[in-house]
Amino acid sequence: MEKRGYSIEGVRFDSVKTQYPVDKRRADLALILAEGKRPLLIIETKRKVERRGFYKVERRIVPTSPVVIEQALWYAIYSGAPYFATTNGRTFALFRRPESGEKFSFETHRIIIKQITLNEEFAEELLTTVAKLHLKVPVSVTPLDWSFIVRLRDFVWWLADTIEPLIVRKLRTDRAFREKYERFAEEVGYRPDATQLAKEMAYVFMNKIVFYKVLERHFKELGTRKLRPIAAPDAKTYLNTLYSFFNKAIEVTKDFEPVFNTGIYDEIEIPDDEWVFDEINAFIEDMEHHRLEDLGSDVVGFIYEELIPPEERHALGQFYTPPAIAELITKWAVRTPDDKVLDPGCGSGTFLVKAYSHLLELKGYKEPTEKVHKEILRQLYAFDINPFPLHLTALNLASRYIKAPSTEVNTILSDFFRVLPVQKVVTPYTVKTPAGEIKREILIPAFDAVIANPPYTRWTEISEKTREAISESIGKLLTKYNLTAQVQRGIEPGIYIHFIMHSLAFLKEGGRLGMIISDSWLQTDYGVDFGRFLLDHFKVKALIDISARVFPVPLIGTCIILLEKCSDVKERENNRTVFMYVDISETETFKVDEILEVIENPKKYEECYVIRCLKQSDIPMDQKWINLLFDANLILDKVKMKTTKMIEFFEPSYGNATYLYLASRGKVSGPRNLGTKQFFYLDEEKVKQHGLQDYVYPALTSARYAKWFTFTEEDWKRLKKKGSPCYFFMCHHPKEKLPKNVLEYIKWGETECRTTIRRTRGGGKVCSQALACQAREKRKDLFYGWYDLGGVQEAPIMAIYQSRYKTRFILSRFPVVTYHAMITFIPRVKLNEIQLKALLAFLNSSFSQLYIESVGRTTGAVGPIGLEVKHAEQLPVLDVRKLKQEDLECLAHLFDKLEYKARNIGGADSLDSIEKLWEGIIKEIDIEMTRILKLPKELADSARKLARLMMNRRLQRAEEALPEAIQGEAVRRIRPIEKDKNIHKPADESLDRFLGFEKSQ
Repeated sequence: MEKRGYSIEGVRFDSVKTQYPVDKRRADLALILAEGKRPLLIIETKRKVERRGFYKVERRIVPTSPVVIEQALWYAIYSGAPYFATTNGRTFALFRRPESGEKFSFETHRIIIKQITLNEEFAEELLTTVAKLHLKVPVSVTPLDWSFIVRLRDFVWWLADTIEPLIVRKLRTDRAFREKYERFAEEVGYRPDATQLAKEMAYVFMNKIVFYKVLERHFKELGTRKLRPIAAPDAKTYLNTLYSFFNKAIEVTKDFEPVFNTGIYDEIEIPDDEWVFDEINAFIEDMEHHRLEDLGSDVVGFIYEELIPPEERHALGQFYTPPAIAELITKWAVRTPDDKVLDPGCGSGTFLVKAYSHLLELKGYKEPTEKVHKEILRQLYAFDINPFPLHLTALNLASRYIKAPSTEVNTILSDFFRVLPVQKVVTPYTVKTPAGEIKREILIPAFDAVIANPPYTRWTEISEKTREAISESIGKLLTKYNLTAQVQRGIEPGIYIHFIMHSLAFLKEGGRLGMIISDSWLQTDYGVDFGRFLLDHFKVKALIDISARVFPVPLIGTCIILLEKCSDVKERENNRTVFMYVDISETETFKVDEILEVIENPKKYEECYVIRCLKQSDIPMDQKWINLLFDANLILDKVKMKTTKMIEFFEPSYGNATYLYLASRGKVSGPRNLGTKQFFYLDEEKVKQHGLQDYVYPALTSARYAKWFTFTEEDWKRLKKKGSPCYFFMCHHPKEKLPKNVLEYIKWGETECRTTIRRTRGGGKVCSQALACQAREKRKDLFYGWYDLGGVQEAPIMAIYQSRYKTRFILSRFPVVTYHAMITFIPRVKLNEIQLKALLAFLNSSFSQLYIESVGRTTGAVGPIGLEVKHAEQLPVLDVRKLKQEDLECLAHLFDKLEYKARNIGGADSLDSIEKLWEGIIKEIDIEMTRILKLPKELADSARKLARLMMNRRLQRAEEALPEAIQGEAVRRIRPIEKDKNIHKPADESLDRFLGFEKSQ
């Protein structure tokens, strides 16, 4: 407020008071108006309770809980403040105080219910809102359905925080629980820590209460014995009483075992604390008024999406699928009312809920009846290795028609790769039959449709048990198609490939498979082999690439693949495959029915989407599939006819230390990296500390340090002055000829220095034991030991190995040694400087970028494109030896202009600078290239447009997705409010510091 002069929207404020006195009590915070010194807003951040003569303050509150709201309301009434709020620093709930004689109602008096980050931006937003309210200016009110979701999340977060210490203790002291936990961790393939287990337990606990309250409204026997706030002397009695209601629900309905019997999640414990009982009781009471069944199928997914951290979901492959994507895949794959449908990695059940709705429609019903509900459930099957998402799927399916209990929910807790078609599996829960309680058996049939958003984990992240199961189930197929993981060679097919390959056996002939999967395979060598598998077993009906990111972890770009199982070679060859790129913004609608029509009638929509149709027999078996989406070869083939290849002039290498050069060229075996940067990277201070001045070489240790199109001695000296690592340890001498200080440094590398990469990648070793170091140790004919990089190769041209934007080719004006993330070009022929500059002008043109986009591999969180050595060899380039002198000078001048402009705008490493260069000097270079090569001038424009389109496609996948980044046409009953962009980041300040409590105390 000080920044705004205590005036917001024309409203003058006096100050913010902490511990504001109200009728012998104190409100946490009051916002005071200048006029009349009256409070406009009361904010409560803790709950104060008096019991048995003791006064207790509890800061761990649920802002949307009635017991917390009631306290804040009391302060508002007795202070006269027209508005009041509750917050725990994570959720903020703002309300209007009821008028005199009016009863408070959450539905009527709420204003804002939202997740927040405590920072200046939020403070300004809050002050603006209350100022507008004071002026009677309308403000947007959080929709009731979204407020309900926030209430559910709040309760889970609070309960998770409350029970986490008990879980930590139980894991340490309860042997039986620890053993159960270990079995659980082994089965699911990951070890949730106490924090994550607490979240999952809390969520399942909440689900049981909510679902029981739903059942009360549909079963008379439960309705006459309603779950009300429980009075209990201790936690054990409280939980036993609560669980007696859940057992009664199973007994009365003869159903819903998967919802109420949940394995390790039933081991939840709560503290012996009346405050905790009060909060759970308040939630139970709230659920009397809120009706989950009125919110539709989105609710489970929304809550699920928020409770499990995106990074955790990435590791588990547990992404919440946008309903529009599930709708498209389901409508395409499920065709008849009798189709049997499998989701082999079900998550929260989004796909099967869509399948339920679609089957209902195909059967001619708008609303389910008991008969059709049971019938549909018998047609749906779900696998998951983790009981948590399986519980959500069971809940989601059971919620479709609660009035009709059915024991036919086919949710199966199992690793998909340990199940075979036409096999019986036993569920972990019992069902009641006339003969008594039995473990239910489920026969796995052949399926008409397999639909899924399978996990996205790489081979090294998959549990050992699942790796074994994959090898046992599809090992022969993997070998046949060269898809067995080879981690050291960088070949790590994602598990989604294994899901598709194993699904083949579960499909009937003519059965359809629709999945949303990572698109990384489109630009990899193993993707070529995966493509061969697809062409050999399916009619590939469509591959749909989507511009918008659909998942919140910036690691995953996605595509939709639609396949039809077919064993007839002729039928497969005559199939027409539709390749489609859908470029949509966050505000546009994903037109499900239109896209389905495109697959059947692509010509009609050629003006709306990037579409290519190929006869399946015309799909090359040896090409990356990215080029089937974007036909870069239409342009590049014309260029290749007029150019030569880079290998004519240079040998590309991953870095130019001699070892890297020899490894890159296949002349020594071993990883194409130094082995350990902790040992080889040195700054000026470290060089002086160890006295290594005669055993170092100037180095470029990060692509970030090469921002322009040249690298000069002045650039290197700036790095040295800043204290950046700017040397490599370079010692091509035998140990017996080395001084003591150098020997001591090498000894440090053999004893104390350790690699810091992930353990799954071989990290944590003593530096001398790194794979690359050991490879040198074995080649005493070339190296004196593990520490010896062998020297430095001349490299006048360098390129960024993995560029986020446009690949930058750099003239090295100062001899440096580089690491493996710089592609260096070792001369095979001698070129003078003007020839080098002319060549660099071409290398930085749109034609080169188009080639890289078409052959490169995308990896990582920011969507970089990789220029591999083998592709750099084949890079089409001008034969500068045959150019006229005036053409050489023209191109060299354009390269100088490009470098000057890049220096002038601060670099060529940001999207903004790349756009400026691309529309300016690079455009000039493109046009000159068409003139020199005698190509149509319009080819320059086509190359530039397609290269930029393919680059932007990568970048859009690297942006963080918002909730519902892809929206379908179906009417949604829940509309999330705009999410705080920092919601997953730590709050800028603690709640106490933000509200000024620390200072006042």
